[in-house]
This record gives sequence, structure tokens and C-alpha cells, in this order.
Amino acid sequence: MAVTINFRGIAFPFQVGTQSFPKEATNEALIKQSLVQIITTQPGERYMLPEFGCGALNFVFEPDDAVLTAYIQDTVSRSIARWETRVVVNAVKVERNSLFESQIIVTVEYTVKATSQTQNVSVTLGSP
Repeated sequence: MAVTINFRGIAFPFQVGTQSFPKEATNEALIKQSLVQIITTQPGERYMLPEFGCGALNFVFEPDDAVLTAYIQDTVSRSIARWETRVVVNAVKVERNSLFESQIIVTVEYTVKATSQTQNVSVTLGSP
């Protein structure tokens, strides 16, 4: 018998749902939204959680090399491990967008602990 785990929360970005209540996100969608928030938030940006985020946006205009890639991978992995305990990070892939040099694409492969399902989320940092 399969066990269904239900995570519930407010959808990101904030939207109005039914009957003027905030739109709800559940399960995998909620976890993906949480990972996007962790990757795109700069430390110090949240008033009540000044350490939240990973600061990957700081490296968008840095020269592209193996050291920077490894540093971003480590920073993203540690931030997710700290702030999103419902998942285990399997791999983090960092690549420069071939069309826009001012963009970094971060792809995280993770496993949801409650369901043992492997998923991924991709976030583009920077502007075109």
C-alpha cells in the first residue's frame, strides 16, 4: 500500500486562488518552488532570515572557469541541505548560457525523502 505524503503551502510567486484566498501549492510543486526560492535569494535579502539563500547571483558576471563552477555547486548544495530538509541533493549542474554570457543555468537533481522520487529543477540566473 502506497503512502501519500501531502505537503501544502502558498504558491510562489504569490497568486490569488479560489474565493480570494492565496493559491495553494502541494507536494512536488511546493518543493520545487522552495528550491527556486533558495537558489534565487541573496543572503541578507530576507529580513527575518538574513542567512537564507545561497548567493549564486553574485557570480553571474564572474569569469567562467572550473573553480567558480565547483564553488557554485558547493554553495547551492549546502544551502539546499540547510533550508530544504525534505530533499537530498544528488547533483548540481552549473553552465553558462550559450546565447547570453550574463546568464548562469543551475540545474539541481534531487530525491524527495518522503516518496523516494528523483526530480530536477532548473533555474536561470542573470538577465539576457
